[in-house]
Amino acid sequence: MCLLILGAFPSSAHETDNFNLPLNGELADLGVFLETVHTVVLEQAVAEANAGIEKALATKSQTARAERLAKLHDPLTVAKAFIARFGHPMFEDSRVESALSGAWARQTYADQQSSHQDLRMNFSAHALLDPRRWMVPTQSRTVKAYGVYFGTDKLVHFHHLGADYYEKYRSLLRTGLGKDEAYRKVVDYYAEHAVFSEKTLFGVITTGVYSNADLAANHVGFKFYVNLTEVVVLKGKERPPLLVRTGAFWRLNRHVRPRSGWLAAFLSDHWNEALNPNRYDALLRPGIKKALEHRAQSIVQFYTQKDGRPEDPAYFDNLARDLSTYYGENYGHCGQVESLMTIGNTCLRAVRKSGGGLP
Repeated sequence: MCLLILGAFPSSAHETDNFNLPLNGELADLGVFLETVHTVVLEQAVAEANAGIEKALATKSQTARAERLAKLHDPLTVAKAFIARFGHPMFEDSRVESALSGAWARQTYADQQSSHQDLRMNFSAHALLDPRRWMVPTQSRTVKAYGVYFGTDKLVHFHHLGADYYEKYRSLLRTGLGKDEAYRKVVDYYAEHAVFSEKTLFGVITTGVYSNADLAANHVGFKFYVNLTEVVVLKGKERPPLLVRTGAFWRLNRHVRPRSGWLAAFLSDHWNEALNPNRYDALLRPGIKKALEHRAQSIVQFYTQKDGRPEDPAYFDNLARDLSTYYGENYGHCGQVESLMTIGNTCLRAVRKSGGGLP
């Protein structure tokens, strides 16, 4: 029944495990693949809007023509055409995972893994009779793009929740609110008050997890839709619009092309739930802590030896603190950084306490 109910939701309640990643073998970097996909989908959305514009221009009535063109020149029209191509949010990440397990992926990434999944941490952390335990088998796989490790569920948040943020933001602007105030209201609504917020059906109620990384992906997804036609700040740097107008028609801006790296500006460690850790409720926290301590050595080994980060608890604790905002911007983080379980204060501490050390 939970799965049937979730099918009606505008986005996914799936979780992921970015702590336990493979020490044997390499995860393929999917950055170019994902950038190509997003470029092609933008091209298709623009083509759809331009086909409508061409028909509208042939409308004889000046009033009707102006009305149709105004709608087609609204970036929301392109945004909706874009998001429609990713399908229902309930199934988007499973479709991504299916594609990454297909023959083309095995040929393209012959000596690498295109994705990785480990169900043990979250599944074992729930009490046996906790019904939320049975949400875990829908857990998303971890992928890598432009050096960032994240769950495929973050693409769902980026696409679909980003679009929800954008639509609500636009509706608030129409009421007369300024851009800054409208955005603050949107962030607060989806973090705290919405039926589908992290405090309710997208997080604590269904899984026991308040995912800061999910909110970060929502936030950057929102910026993506604003960036369709406006300059936005990503990673502290202004980025030009993705689309521009040529007369009555839309076109992709010159920098939006495969292998240009334009999509990399949207990805950061904010999406990684090991580096930007979750807040777990009181029932789940002890089990998660035990699981992290039990597998601490392999977790630390991956992030220090394979991912090249320092073997320093302060580094991971400070990184979690830095990731609690998006380069200074609030995105709805729970705000309790000192109480979160990081690789530094949990995994490295467990390794040192055991006297084990790394190979």
